[in-house]
Amino acid sequence: MYRPTTRLLTVLELLQARGRIGGGELAQRLEVDERSVRRYVAMLQDIGIPITSERGRHGGYRLRPGFR
Repeated sequence: MYRPTTRLLTVLELLQARGRIGGGELAQRLEVDERSVRRYVAMLQDIGIPITSERGRHGGYRLRPGFR
């Protein structure tokens, strides 16, 4: 349904809008599995987008504070 580029941009938009979002929720929004989410996050990090991840119950992905 979505192209990979569209999914990458969607991940970035969600992180900018929400601040922090879990891998499961990202997977659901993108209609992919969590492994694919990890690949998309890695691709964004490879091009210089400062995404951090936190494990655990209150973990998830977020952009480094101050990034626009």
